[in-house]
Amino acid sequence: MLRNPIFWFVALCAGVWVVCAIHPHDRQTWLLEQIATALAIATLAGIRGVRWSVTSLGGLALLFVVHTVGTHYTYSLTPYDAWLQAATGLSAADLFGWQRNHYDRFVHFLWGLCITLPAYEFLRQRLGLTRVAASHVSLHLVLSTSAIYELLEWSAAVVFGEGGTAYLGTQGDPWDAQADIAISIAGWTVCTAVHLAAHTWRKRSPDH
Repeated sequence: MLRNPIFWFVALCAGVWVVCAIHPHDRQTWLLEQIATALAIATLAGIRGVRWSVTSLGGLALLFVVHTVGTHYTYSLTPYDAWLQAATGLSAADLFGWQRNHYDRFVHFLWGLCITLPAYEFLRQRLGLTRVAASHVSLHLVLSTSAIYELLEWSAAVVFGEGGTAYLGTQGDPWDAQADIAISIAGWTVCTAVHLAAHTWRKRSPDH
């Protein structure tokens, strides 16, 4: 069992979730953020007959950890810039002139980056799609799930008022939803480009 990468994936995610569930910044906002966590876990648990690559599991673990840390602080208050300064002495806000907390943008980018390969593997192994078709459908999956998540955020803001507004996390940006969806597509683009480059390199390698 210890040699099974899924075991380590589950153990890591469970450990991080337990730690981040202790005294979150805003319990109501934390609970709202767990909707996405629960949906993702239920989806993965319901998938059968797919041999996930270590790269896929690693990407999903990274996405889960970054998302879970963000739910502890709420995305808009996650002190990533303070962590960066403590580690390197540099400030991302000063370097790029940022006026808002961009942790949510980072998570949306990781969404596109980290679910593309698992989606591709599912589409190839379970549905038997070609490489081109699987890449095309994975783009639509990233786009549609990003849009659905933005609708869920908007609905929470309407239903829960101030608590939902913290969950929404627009930070005064009227184009927040559009920017989040766009950066998810950027994540898909990077993952697809790297995957294509790796596939091309393997085909040209004399060992394959």
